[in-house]
Amino acid sequence: MTHHPQKIIYIRQALPGGTDNYCRALQQMFADNHLCQAMPIEDYPIIKSRFFHYYYKPAPLKQAIRKADIVHINGYTAFGTIQALRYARKYNKKVIYSPHFHPFQYLRHPKLGKQFFQILKPFIRRCADKVLTINNEDTQFFRQFHPNVVQIPHWHKPTKEDNTQPKQPGMILFVGRIDDPVKGIEHLYQIPQGKYQVHCVGKGTLQRKDFIQHTNISQHQLQQLYQQAALTVIPSKYEAFSYVALESLLANTPVLMSQNVRIADYLKQVRGITIFQYHDYTQFINKIQETIGTQVDTDKVKQIFNPQTIKQIYIDVYNN
Repeated sequence: MTHHPQKIIYIRQALPGGTDNYCRALQQMFADNHLCQAMPIEDYPIIKSRFFHYYYKPAPLKQAIRKADIVHINGYTAFGTIQALRYARKYNKKVIYSPHFHPFQYLRHPKLGKQFFQILKPFIRRCADKVLTINNEDTQFFRQFHPNVVQIPHWHKPTKEDNTQPKQPGMILFVGRIDDPVKGIEHLYQIPQGKYQVHCVGKGTLQRKDFIQHTNISQHQLQQLYQQAALTVIPSKYEAFSYVALESLLANTPVLMSQNVRIADYLKQVRGITIFQYHDYTQFINKIQETIGTQVDTDKVKQIFNPQTIKQIYIDVYNN
């Protein structure tokens, strides 16, 4: 008897960014799996809404869901998530839900976010077979009202590139949208002039002329900057994970991050990360001096975020 792999579709918020990158990485991981096979990611037609951000045109979304065995839905701040949960349950599909959750106080509109979640919450409880979380904080939150929560970190993507770039002893790296208040660029403006060489990767307008800005660079060029840097700083208001931290650590570059960067949940006792209190500028400057140029336990980091180990967890989630 021939076994046909279960077909997975990924439904994600209709915006570029971290959720889209996550879905595409998963689709690539399961593109040719013999147990569960990812269908091509599609951009389902949407209608923008003043009150609900956007919602999907029903017919194309329903048609796509009917073709799948497993529906993996992503996101929690748009009405389209409620639609996808309803339709997947209506057609009796296995429903996996990844919220990519940020606590309400870290959203741009905390009260609206909390109010919308109260509408979404019953659909998660009724429609999702499993909820996939990414850190200790969101795991604890969703376990309050859903019986089947599985915590899975992101994984490192093995690269063929060696760490061939020599370290620049005073080089600090920041990666993120410069004009986004969540990313905490204001911390870097407290760095004394002339003490370090600060490189910023991202679009936006810098308020310091002595900083070096990089925009529209390739992944290869970014990898070289990680290798050259003596420290990567992530002074974010909140990060549910942080690919920047992971990529930096794998390049043997230590990371200084705020206490709200949640990849730290997986890195306790791992040499190479230092935590400071968000908006404590004095502590931030002092921790730079303590951390810059220190060594990273890259083998331990690779072990924690091993792609084969994490892939097996997803296989168990999809096929159980």
